[in-house]
Amino acid sequence: MCPAVRTSVSSLLAALVVLATAAGASAAAPSRVLVLGDSLAVGLEPYLGTMLQPSEVLWDARSGRTTPQALPLLRARLREETPRTVVLSLGTNDGSDPRRFADRIRRALAAIPAGVCVVWVDVNRPPRKGSYVALNQVLRDAARKDPRMVVVDWDRAVLTGRVTLPDGLHPDPAGFRLRSRLVANAVAHGCRARPS
Repeated sequence: MCPAVRTSVSSLLAALVVLATAAGASAAAPSRVLVLGDSLAVGLEPYLGTMLQPSEVLWDARSGRTTPQALPLLRARLREETPRTVVLSLGTNDGSDPRRFADRIRRALAAIPAGVCVVWVDVNRPPRKGSYVALNQVLRDAARKDPRMVVVDWDRAVLTGRVTLPDGLHPDPAGFRLRSRLVANAVAHGCRARPS
């Protein structure tokens, strides 16, 4: 083999080793999870991160946040990077009109790239803002239409007495741990079944 060919083959092999090492490193790197939402997302922060190891969790949660307030923040976050999963805790502070909420869900899903899993926690709240039952129905309808989407059934956890809500909306620490576990299970199992 002539020296020029030998040098080219050696360079090619070296490049392949570098690519294989980089691919292995990226496969082992933690996958990012963006959590965006309201006070019920704020309450997940002490628990969810440790349940999602080795995922890196990015937080953007604030008390009182509505879905319309969250949509520009979601778009801005997704311009910065593309996480593997987006967890949304939104709808609790919205009105009770299911058509408006369905449009907000549609806009949120349109902003999220095609290969990203979407975990959306459904709503349970006091009746002061109107019934939330129709909001949960449009969430489930959206999940049936979009294979990326997984709905976490928080409402059922509350209605079956698995959770205590001292103020009628926010759970105690044990309830936030359960909410975190439900979200972590959806990320681990529901998202794995979604197309990548």
